[in-house]
Amino acid sequence: MSVNYVKEGASRYLLGEVTPFDQKNEMFKRPLWEEKFSDLGKRFYHDKVQPKDKPGYELKDQAAVNAGWYLDEVCHSADQKGGGKNLYAWNWDGNFSYPRAPFGLKIQDTDPRIVTRDIKKAATLFGASLVGVSKLDRRWLYASSYFVSANGGVEAENIIPEDFKYVIVIGIEMDYSSIMHSPAHPSSMATAIGYSKMAFVSGLLAKFIRGMGFNAIPSGNDTGLSIPMAIDAGLGEIARNGLLITPKLGPRLRLAKVYTDMQLLPDQPIEFGVKDFCMVCGKCAQKCPSRSIDLDAPSYEPHNISNRKGINTWHINAETCLTFWTENGTDCSNCIRVCPFNKPPGLLHDMVRWGINKVRRLDHLYLQGDDFMGYGKRKGARNFWK
Repeated sequence: MSVNYVKEGASRYLLGEVTPFDQKNEMFKRPLWEEKFSDLGKRFYHDKVQPKDKPGYELKDQAAVNAGWYLDEVCHSADQKGGGKNLYAWNWDGNFSYPRAPFGLKIQDTDPRIVTRDIKKAATLFGASLVGVSKLDRRWLYASSYFVSANGGVEAENIIPEDFKYVIVIGIEMDYSSIMHSPAHPSSMATAIGYSKMAFVSGLLAKFIRGMGFNAIPSGNDTGLSIPMAIDAGLGEIARNGLLITPKLGPRLRLAKVYTDMQLLPDQPIEFGVKDFCMVCGKCAQKCPSRSIDLDAPSYEPHNISNRKGINTWHINAETCLTFWTENGTDCSNCIRVCPFNKPPGLLHDMVRWGINKVRRLDHLYLQGDDFMGYGKRKGARNFWK
């Protein structure tokens, strides 16, 4: 895959100074405190979703989605300042350690090149599909965190210590075949499993860093905005669908991160033609069931408080998106399913990705080929379990 290395990461999308985003303004959190969305919150968080006599929406499908979320669910809590519990705990060392190294030891070789290599090796061993490193840009941290609890929303302090200068961004691949069933439950299984793997990989990586004598904070969707951190870490670019597009996996991944005071060697941000191609494509907007994705050019103007001001990008209308999820009875990944960057590895696909970066005048031809080959077409859920 051909990429161009650039000097600026996510800051290239900014217009002037920006204020930290408050996590309570995420659309998943607004129904917990904003009166006009209280009914939506009741339906999304509390109402039971009855299985349907319809492939992709049956009880076994729901059971698989719930199973996929299990590890993620047990690792979240609003009990700590800004952090979760178990794998997501900020200072968790556990009661068992084998082999039992004496407490307080620290690695001797702290060359950033060496430790960064080791961090990436460990992250991949633990299950990361992609790994990037960046200096922590504190503009991407939340003003405060906001957790969902059994009693509603809970606001928490979001204090990442000042000596935590680096962030490791982890990409977790979602299953290609499952995503192709969106917006039915098989696609939600891929999302759910991705979130549980986020907790597993980031938790183990934080534990590894602590074991080498440094401090580390694992994080899923809490503490800060994952996409700009991933852009800074050289993993990809922002796209029309509001998601990170990566050279290898396109938008088909979940993001976790680990903050640390260990000195690392940052990766360089990249571009590979995503913005220009999105200007021509527009498939995600056309196939969005709730019409929540703009067909227009990028803009600094947000739809509502769930978008951040001062960012030149395609802003997603999360209000209409979450409304569709609630009506659908499960989440939706159509914008991932139909994205031309969402392809499994292969020589032909790699050649097209190279062409998107290097031969811009053929964008329409690439799209015609995508349509001709039937990529992005929804799979029938009837065959998922066979």
